Amino acid sequence: MLALALSLSTLTLSAAPAQASDAYNSITSASASNVDWMSRIADGTSLSWLSVPGTHDSLALCGERDPKTGKCGGIATSITQTQENHGFSAQTLTTQFRAGIRALDIRVRVDKGDEGLKFTIHHGAAYQYANFTDVLNATRDFLRDEPDETVLLHLKAECDGGTFGCEDAEGYRTDEWRKKVFDSYLDGRSYTGDGDESTESTAWRDLFWAPSVTGKSQAGQVPSLGEVRGKVVLMGYRATKGGIYDGYGIKQPYPAGGSNEEYVQDAYEVDTISDIAGKWEKVRAHLRKTNGTWDSSRPGEKEYPYKPGALYINYTSGTGGGAHPYTVAGGTPTATGVNSFLRQCLQGENDRCPEFHADRGDKFGGRSGLDRMGVVMMDFPGGKLIDDIIGRNETGGSTRKVMVVGDSMSQGHEGDYTWRYRLWQWFRDQRIAVDFVGPYSGTKPQDTPSAPQPPRLQGEPEPAAGPPRTSGAYAKDAPDFDSDHFAVWGRQAAQDKSLIKEQVAKYQPDLLLVGLGFNDMGWFVSDAGGTLDSMKKLVDEARAAKPNLKFAVANVPQRAKIGGRDDLITKTTAYNKALAEAIPAWHSSSSPVKLVDWAGAYDCAPASCPAAYDGLHPNAVGEYQIAGAFGSTLHKEFGLGSSAPSVPATGPARPSGTPGNVKATSADSGIVVTWDQVFGAYGYEVRSRLAGLPGWSTTRSVGNRFDSTWVADGQKWEYQVRTDNGATNSAWSSTVSATARPRTAAGPVGIVTRPTATGIDFAWGTPTGPYTDSIDRYGVIAYDQDTPGAFVQTVGTRNKALHVDGLKPGHRYTLAVQTWNRAGGGLPALGRPVVVGAGTPPAPTGLKVVSTDATTVQLSWKGSAQAAGYRVWIRNINNGSQSAADESVISETNHGIAFLVPGTWNYEFCMTAVNGALESGKSNCVVAPRPAGG
Repeated sequence: MLALALSLSTLTLSAAPAQASDAYNSITSASASNVDWMSRIADGTSLSWLSVPGTHDSLALCGERDPKTGKCGGIATSITQTQENHGFSAQTLTTQFRAGIRALDIRVRVDKGDEGLKFTIHHGAAYQYANFTDVLNATRDFLRDEPDETVLLHLKAECDGGTFGCEDAEGYRTDEWRKKVFDSYLDGRSYTGDGDESTESTAWRDLFWAPSVTGKSQAGQVPSLGEVRGKVVLMGYRATKGGIYDGYGIKQPYPAGGSNEEYVQDAYEVDTISDIAGKWEKVRAHLRKTNGTWDSSRPGEKEYPYKPGALYINYTSGTGGGAHPYTVAGGTPTATGVNSFLRQCLQGENDRCPEFHADRGDKFGGRSGLDRMGVVMMDFPGGKLIDDIIGRNETGGSTRKVMVVGDSMSQGHEGDYTWRYRLWQWFRDQRIAVDFVGPYSGTKPQDTPSAPQPPRLQGEPEPAAGPPRTSGAYAKDAPDFDSDHFAVWGRQAAQDKSLIKEQVAKYQPDLLLVGLGFNDMGWFVSDAGGTLDSMKKLVDEARAAKPNLKFAVANVPQRAKIGGRDDLITKTTAYNKALAEAIPAWHSSSSPVKLVDWAGAYDCAPASCPAAYDGLHPNAVGEYQIAGAFGSTLHKEFGLGSSAPSVPATGPARPSGTPGNVKATSADSGIVVTWDQVFGAYGYEVRSRLAGLPGWSTTRSVGNRFDSTWVADGQKWEYQVRTDNGATNSAWSSTVSATARPRTAAGPVGIVTRPTATGIDFAWGTPTGPYTDSIDRYGVIAYDQDTPGAFVQTVGTRNKALHVDGLKPGHRYTLAVQTWNRAGGGLPALGRPVVVGAGTPPAPTGLKVVSTDATTVQLSWKGSAQAAGYRVWIRNINNGSQSAADESVISETNHGIAFLVPGTWNYEFCMTAVNGALESGKSNCVVAPRPAGG
């Protein structure tokens, strides 16, 4: 800016400075109460909601300084100066701070002196008789005296080496050195000027809000005032040509490597006095953008969306050959300055800003209130103008502490936005100051894969549960929002009722948002009545810690139907009805309890569940729906916000990248397939096949590892992997392969299974063959074939016999025993299936044999509920042999047999029914007929 003014200054001289006024050049007339104005604003207020007075080129005080008098003057000063001079060495900042200025614009040059490399303060070529240490000292002293305040710092590397600009010290004119020198202030070292050699100095990092000065990444969110009280927030660090350095500042207004024109208005070129009005219109247009207001005569304004969570910065400053900084700010006897334009707008004078009033004309639309001004960076601000800007802030009130108590649907998975984020957005947009509290802040991360582990020995206690896994990140385009919570994957009301008192006592929330109960009923912890009892206990325990606590308690959503779990549908319906009836009795005037209709708002039912990615957990749209349910209750029942949250019909697509670095490796356990995690993946699908075969077998994996353990020596297997995000899958990876060389032991021999009233007895003989010398234990496997979605149950033992109890009478179980040695678990050996609680089954009846061709038959018969399976007995009727059967057990009541040479009519077939070792007599025996036409 200075270079432009100097280049034109020889052509036209600006008018003489205007007289001081309420809007211009009278900073000391600001209200004395401004010294701590931020202390009267609630902690939870986002900086984006504030109206913050700031100074452009905050220490530009001098162009030429008389060496005898020490005073500044001349044309260079009239072009250079942007602020009233209340003392060099950053003394002017103290005056600005006390007047209410809370945003600074500091321009620095890399200087090499006796003390090494330091920043000096410049405006163009003109040194401003202050160093960066002066700025930091003055700011630290102010914040030490007024710890409820914060200072927003805009930092710029000033020296571009231009004709009218300055130059950094020779040898240090690179962006790398400009960043290194700034970091040296943070870290307490001073570069000597000899390479990277440094000496110890004052460290200033603690003065700054840490996320704004990482040096590695920018802050992802605009913080609340409570987060930054007593700190300097580095808004951005700009390079000499205006580019934005990565690693510093807040990403939203100052995106690294990008442009900040959307959120920052800094059109500083004002060539003549007649152009001042045009500069004001740019300031005014930015105020409209900040407040969601539009002028239909200006292209693009109506289409620009209102962004209540965004921080806007508005420079009122300008300069040019015929309009110096003081002229643009203060005007002339015949031209109004920008500062006066702005004050007239705020005071409602001269019809200056009709768009912000209810009686505006049809030309204007959008929101009508001038609720916030953003950060206003001014030259020569008047004290009353500063008062007017500060007066736009909402004072009083308090920050509500909110605790979310929930399970997986509230905690979320890595890569989710979560409904908590959507509700936080609503609070922010409604300008409701909140502080989310709780012991955790993250989502559930992806599972860390490991090799298959041997089964726990029967009677061995379960290992102690580890701490909740809460380190997962949120969606990459979700800012670092206030994400504290008390929600844990798998959590039940039955658990939290014993934990909530401690959490409420510690965090003292004002409002408890509760979403629990699904796991209580879904995992057979309790029925509807028991779940309601747990919820009542939770409310009572929370109140014991804070008697005036407010509650928004959600009912339980239905989920997509699970086969065999009609009970869950019934329980959920009963619980929701009982909860709605109970809540009025739990309610009190001092501790209100209100119902949140999660089930009604969430588009998920047994027949269809479009709101979830897996039939239960919310996808991007489902997150909005849940936030809408809670927000509606908060608005209608607690009077929060001017409107309930809106719920869009669609949500952002979830990225689903194809896994990379896929590897298949032969291991002692079989074959191990690994790949790099894909951020946000809910899981992965692995498909495998024996090399040379056309068909694939697909298995889901929750982590980035897949173990093929039931493989034979010498088999070559092929694999592909893809990301599984529910409705969205990635492409398959390229094929990898490995040849199995397992060193696992074979399964036991002679397995005998017998049913008992509620369980199964197992016995077996010692395995033989390779690698049996390092057997550690056996895994006894039982799978309930009559319960859809049942889990495979495995119990460990070091004996050769085991009783497994607690099974379902009348259910048929597939059974096996697996040997575990030092290499891992081998291929299981099958035992006969069992119907628990049944005895010896009756013999099958009605056996029929049909020859489908000369060497193939199809058998069918009638079985019984007591039979776990059937054996086929075959006899060649021509050679006098006895009927014989192998140990294959057939689960159905029909079976085909091929390769009956020389022809089916030479064979007799009989059936027996088995229930473990219990076996019926033979059925009727039938000789196969010749095939039709044979």
